[in-house]
Amino acid sequence: MLAAALRVNRPSSCRSALSVHARWVRKQASPPKDKKPIDTPAAPKAEAAKPAAPAKEKEVASAVKKAVASDVAPNTTPSKASASASAPTPARAPAPAPAPQPIPAKPLRGVVLNPEELEYHATIVEGRSSLNAYRHPQTHGIPVASIHFRSFFPPLLNIFTHFASHAAASLGIPISGVASLPTQRTLWTVPRGPFVHKKSQENFQRKVHKRAIKAFDADPEVVDRWVKYLERHALAGVGLRVVRWHRVPVGVGKKQLENAIGQLRLDPVPAKDKVKALGKQIIAEETKAAQAQGQAASGSQ
Repeated sequence: MLAAALRVNRPSSCRSALSVHARWVRKQASPPKDKKPIDTPAAPKAEAAKPAAPAKEKEVASAVKKAVASDVAPNTTPSKASASASAPTPARAPAPAPAPQPIPAKPLRGVVLNPEELEYHATIVEGRSSLNAYRHPQTHGIPVASIHFRSFFPPLLNIFTHFASHAAASLGIPISGVASLPTQRTLWTVPRGPFVHKKSQENFQRKVHKRAIKAFDADPEVVDRWVKYLERHALAGVGLRVVRWHRVPVGVGKKQLENAIGQLRLDPVPAKDKVKALGKQIIAEETKAAQAQGQAASGSQ
């Protein structure tokens, strides 16, 4: 049994086998007691009457003790080296990965970078354009412009309205949400052929999807910049129609009337007095002609 235990390559199984055999040898060599430990196997009554163990068993016991001394038995107290070796070592945190170095962009020919623009772009939060645009609160609720977007493809329409909303938010223009207008649908029915296929006809349709954004309480110059920016970066397949309202100060009608009167050629004498003077002149001339005619008739008689 000892030879079989020593041939085992696993140290844990070897220790257990050696410890069990050492207990059995001690049990055979020691005198019997009334109370036996629970973990040791009970010896038979016939063997308990023997006075001492044979010489071969003593040799085996000494060999077992040497083997146990060479190896660490489970009952012995572990040394500091074994305690430190058996204690679990804390896992080291992985080293942080090096930050990727930004690739410098090649300067364009004939383009001078504006430092103010670079400073502005440095304050932009990356990924903000993927979220919904910030809607500035309205101050007076006065509409200044309305933009209608039209397209045959709803995905392109959604992309460009999202872009227009972010452009208005960057310029500080209070806008409404993106309103969906009724879809314009046009149907055509045409015959398949002009001769025998006259009764066989085909149907075609075209859908124009519409969206609208209304701007409020913004300066006309800011609205002009917003519209020009959208026209400059217009998306292919999306049409724009801009309606604007210009606000004028109070009393502008009186100023326009004065300007119109100043452009007219008006005489200082009113027209009523001129008509009276012309009537009197006509009456005087007719009276003078009648008197001359009467004098000529009296002279001929």
